[in-house]
Amino acid sequence: MSVPLPVILVVLAVTLAVGVWAVGDLAAGLEQRRRLAARASFGEQSPVDGLFDRMDVRLRRTDLGRALALRLAASGLRLRVSTFLMLLVATAVFAVILIGKWMAPLFGVAAAAGVAWAFFAFLRRREDRRKEAFIAQLPDLARVLSNATNAGLALRTAIEIAADELDDPARTELRRTADALRLGQSLEDALRDLAQRLPSRELGVLVSTLVVSSRAGGSLVTALRTIAATLEERKETRREIKTIMGEAVVSNWAIGVLGIGSVVMINLFQPGALRAMSASLVGQIMLGVAAVLFVLSLVVIGRITRIDV
Repeated sequence: MSVPLPVILVVLAVTLAVGVWAVGDLAAGLEQRRRLAARASFGEQSPVDGLFDRMDVRLRRTDLGRALALRLAASGLRLRVSTFLMLLVATAVFAVILIGKWMAPLFGVAAAAGVAWAFFAFLRRREDRRKEAFIAQLPDLARVLSNATNAGLALRTAIEIAADELDDPARTELRRTADALRLGQSLEDALRDLAQRLPSRELGVLVSTLVVSSRAGGSLVTALRTIAATLEERKETRREIKTIMGEAVVSNWAIGVLGIGSVVMINLFQPGALRAMSASLVGQIMLGVAAVLFVLSLVVIGRITRIDV
């Protein structure tokens, strides 16, 4: 049964409205500190912001909400949990209606699952990119800490200096660590939290060196300079491997996009072909096998091209 055009337009309008709200929420999140300072000074808050803040508080009390909030923070997206979920649901509903117009209803449900997968894949990609950017800054971080400690400054002060000198994402993460230290958290716990937010071998080595030096003493300056040189070499190695493997990743995605585009073109040239194909058992099996093979290729290529040096 085809979905009426007015219903599709209404769902599209709702999806666009939620998308615009998400963009506005993202822009507002970039100035979060300024807004918080203004609220503290004047005690003003819009009703919509208050509603979404209350929704976030309730969502963060659940395991799913807490996990999603941590992932949003790790990805650098300044979005509310409620905004992210609303955008996901609105897009999934629109995908169900749109795919249901072209194909059998079963594939509309599959499209909704695909939308959810795409949202969390995008989130995972943002997390990986932010972690890669932070890893690329680790040689500079080690050098700044080495110079500061060589000048006789305490490690806590050196972290604050590094937060002022480095760019994001190191600036944001180091400021969070410095704030935790000012609030009374121990140096070891603050560094461990940093390593948990952005897990990587490189950061683990740096954190372990700082923790051991704070416990047992030793030549921290020499250790940091050695780590800085080693991290610089690892960064160049990772860059070369990523360049070599990039062609395989792009080719895999290009093949998938061409396959989907060819199916859409067939439906445009012969209207109703997709619905007729997806309504028969043989067509469902063919489309299902094609989707499984494409997803499997993404998983295999992702594991092959994963950088682990």
